[in-house]
Amino acid sequence: MIITNFKNLAKTPLRKKALLIAEAGYEAINIKKTVESRVKIKNDILKINIHRESSSLTLNLDDFKRVFIVGVGKGSALASMELAKILGKRLFGGIALDVKIPDKRRTINNFQILKGTHPLPSKQNIKATQKIMKLAEGLKKNDLLIVFICGGGSALLCGSKHELRYELEVFNNLTKAGADISELNIVRKHLSKIKGGGLTKLAYPANLVSLIVSDVYGNDFSTIASGPTVYDKTVKKDAERVLKKYLSKSAHSSALIRDLMETPKNKKYFKKARNILFACNQDAILGMVAKARKLGLKPKIYSLMLRGEARNAMDLLVKAAKSGEIILAGGETTVNFKKLDMRNEKLGKGGRNMEAVLGALIHSLNSKSYILNSKLAIMSFASDGHDNTEAAGAIGDILTIQKSRKLKLNPGEFLETHNSFNFFKKTGDLIFAKKDSFNVADLMVVLRQAQDK
Repeated sequence: MIITNFKNLAKTPLRKKALLIAEAGYEAINIKKTVESRVKIKNDILKINIHRESSSLTLNLDDFKRVFIVGVGKGSALASMELAKILGKRLFGGIALDVKIPDKRRTINNFQILKGTHPLPSKQNIKATQKIMKLAEGLKKNDLLIVFICGGGSALLCGSKHELRYELEVFNNLTKAGADISELNIVRKHLSKIKGGGLTKLAYPANLVSLIVSDVYGNDFSTIASGPTVYDKTVKKDAERVLKKYLSKSAHSSALIRDLMETPKNKKYFKKARNILFACNQDAILGMVAKARKLGLKPKIYSLMLRGEARNAMDLLVKAAKSGEIILAGGETTVNFKKLDMRNEKLGKGGRNMEAVLGALIHSLNSKSYILNSKLAIMSFASDGHDNTEAAGAIGDILTIQKSRKLKLNPGEFLETHNSFNFFKKTGDLIFAKKDSFNVADLMVVLRQAQDK
C-alpha cells in the first residue's frame, strides 16, 4: 500500500472506501510505473505516448550525436533514473537535482543525482544548479537534451549567490503576504538566469524536449518550476507589480525591483524546444474515478483547478456531495498567515491539505449539518506524500469530531494558529504515504454514504 497507515485509518467501511480511492490516485501517478508505461524505445525510435492531446512525441535517436538528461524538482531523480534505464547505452550523461536521492539508485555512467534543499534554496542548490548550467552550455546543435521538470524546481534551481539572497527574501515575504504560486514565480523568473526559459537559452542550439509534471493551477508550463525551458511571456514590469503589491512597505523592495532582469525574449532559442505535459492531477483524478466506479459509487469531478484559502476550499465540495456520491477535486490552495501575524501568535505545524480538512470540519459543525447529521468522509492529501510536514494530509469525519471532544480539543484554536498537524495527530487522522508518486499538487475527496432504501 502507498498509504502506509491505511489499516489504522480504515476504521469504518466509508473510510475504507475513501482510502481505497486515494490509494488509486497515488497508483495512477507512481513515478516508476508512469515513466515505464509512457516512454518506449524500439529500433532506436523513442516514443513518448501520454494519450493526451499534443502530448505525444516520436524521435529517431539516430538523428542525434549525443543524448543527455537533466532532472529538476521533487521526484525528478527517480523519473530521470527510469528514463536513463530506458535509454541505456544511448545516454551520454546527465544530472538530476532533487530533494531526495532514491534509496535503490542504479549506478549509471556519467549520470549524477544531486540533493538540494526545499522550500528554501541554499548554497547546496547553487553548486548543483551551476553544474546543470555548465552541462547545458556545453551542448552542440546535434545533441538532444531531455529535461524532466517537476514541482519544487523553483527553489531547487538557484544559479548564484545573488539569486539565493533574493530568493530567500522573496519566498518568505511574498508567501507570508498571501501571494499565489504564479505571482511568486513571476518574480523568481526575473531574478534568475536559468528560470523563465533560461535553461533553453543555455542549451541552444541543441534539441530540447521537456517532460513536464504539473503541480500548478491550469498546468501553466511557464509557472511549473518557474518555466526553465518555456518562453516567458511576462516582463520585468509584471514582476515589479507583484513586488509593489505585496512588499510596498519592505525596506528591500526597491533593491529587489532594481535588480530584476529580463527573461530571454529572442524566440530563436525556443525553435528546437518541445514542452510536453507528462503528468498532471487529471491522471490521479481519473484513476480515482475508475476506482470509485468499481466500488459502486457515483464519482463527480468538481474541479481540476481548485484554488482559494485552504480553510474554505472544501466547503462547496461538502455541499455538493449527495447520497452515494464521491466528489473529487485537484488544485492548490493558499494558507494566509496575516491574522496570525496581527495577533503576534506562534505559528503551529501543518500543511494546506490538513488545514482544508480542519476548516471543512469546523464549518460543517457551525452549520449543524453534514458531518454530524450524515455519514460523510472528507480527505485532502498531497500527491507527493508531503504536506509541508512528514504527513501527506488528513481524513475527517464524525469519528474525528468525537475524538476531539473526548480529548477536549478546540478545533478552532488549532485552525487559527495553523496547527492542523497536531490536531489530527491527536485524533489519529493524519495520512502518511510513500514518497514515490509525482507531485501534481493536492487531491481532495468528499464521500457521502448512500442512504438506506
